[in-house]
Amino acid sequence: MSMIEIKNLHKYFGELEVLRGIDLTVDESEVVCLIGSSGSGKSTLLRCINFLEEKNEGEIYIDGQLVASKDINEIRQKVGMVFQRFNLFPHMTVIQNVMEGPITVKKMDKKKAHSLAMDLLDKVNLLDKADEYPAMLSGGQQQRVAIARSLAMEPKVILFDEPTSALDPELVGEVLGVMKDLAKEGRTMIIVTHEMGFAKEVADRVIFISEGLIAEEGSPEDIFDRPESERLQNFLGQILV
Repeated sequence: MSMIEIKNLHKYFGELEVLRGIDLTVDESEVVCLIGSSGSGKSTLLRCINFLEEKNEGEIYIDGQLVASKDINEIRQKVGMVFQRFNLFPHMTVIQNVMEGPITVKKMDKKKAHSLAMDLLDKVNLLDKADEYPAMLSGGQQQRVAIARSLAMEPKVILFDEPTSALDPELVGEVLGVMKDLAKEGRTMIIVTHEMGFAKEVADRVIFISEGLIAEEGSPEDIFDRPESERLQNFLGQILV
């Protein structure tokens, strides 16, 4: 069953066409990694799926439903988003950050939201940080809180926009470890990443985006070991040095 289906997606910023007709289907429980050079349109694609950016043309179906900007609140309950820069509320403790969405958006009882948040903090190995504030945490810990916060909304799909790009190298592994566990659980995930080893290990499918188009896609083995297009060969040659 398709969880996300995108047809002929176009996005312009002024006269610049960033997405030039994207067609993409992501099945339930599939992990898809998007790779490509900076500025190729990967993050814009994620932001259009979550309606953080308004598409100019095309159709987006989530869980079989055609969605539009008027459905934003419903979309964001189905589609979680983990950003590069955590975006935690600095004035809230860790557990308050995780509880906020279920209470405010889903009108969940505070006791139930607290129990859910504690379970999720345990899942990301941060139960001991529940009452601390984001400023007291490392970047890797903040990103794991952001993942727990996304999971608290019980989304059908989670979008990750370069979730390790703002982290010091020694903190990357702890975040990727949590994401690997989510993949093993059968979560539907679309991940923009420059971590090629991670993509090769975790992805069911890797998509190479170049100049606003899907230039090549296939299994990790196809993409990394048997790239067909010259553009992909050049990209991998630069990034896998």
